[in-house]
Amino acid sequence: DMVITDDNFATIFAAVEEGRIVFDNIRKVVFFLLPTGVAAILSIIGTIALGLPMPYTPSQLLWINLVTNGLQVLALTFEPGEPGVVLRPPRDPQEGVMSRVLVQRTVLVGVLIAAGVVWSFHHALAIGEPLEEARTLAVTTMVFFQFFQTWNSRSETLSVFRIGLLSNPLLLFAIGASVLAQFAFIYVPVLQWVFRTEPLTVEEWVRVSLLSLTVVLVVEIDKWLRRRREHA
Repeated sequence: DMVITDDNFATIFAAVEEGRIVFDNIRKVVFFLLPTGVAAILSIIGTIALGLPMPYTPSQLLWINLVTNGLQVLALTFEPGEPGVVLRPPRDPQEGVMSRVLVQRTVLVGVLIAAGVVWSFHHALAIGEPLEEARTLAVTTMVFFQFFQTWNSRSETLSVFRIGLLSNPLLLFAIGASVLAQFAFIYVPVLQWVFRTEPLTVEEWVRVSLLSLTVVLVVEIDKWLRRRREHA
């Protein structure tokens, strides 16, 4: 229910616009969090199914969920409104926060991230790396997937390459701070002792970066295909 205390059309227009931006940003946060949560669960199930050790320790999983996730979630709540936000037709009032598109994309991204983490962990063990280094690689792969998933979450329909890089400075700060935190997680001796991490090689960093970048490619293809179907 709503009580209108100001019948000025300009005020109503601004209120509708702000309401749509807030609702969009809630969806963006949910789309960022759910796939990464699904991926964490699936990656654990996947390693168990393959007869491998757990890919993360409890403290490392806590690091993923609290330290590296928190800043991006906060930044996404400050995303500016997308172009034409007030020109869209009203959404179905029965539709919840998760639309059918977001549900399908959540499954797609969750499975992709989980597969990438399990492959990275399995490959490290297969070539003879110690368990602690393999776990460090798995955690870093998950965290970098999350960095790129943040960009995917900025719009349900628009390509990430059409969204202004500086339109949300807080997001750049959040990702930069999270990257520094992840480097500290791996290379600061005290954190190495707490989280049982090992330094990664340059080759491993390149592999992690290229692997996690695939999440942007897959979501961009999904967005393009959906836009093409809509205009067909």
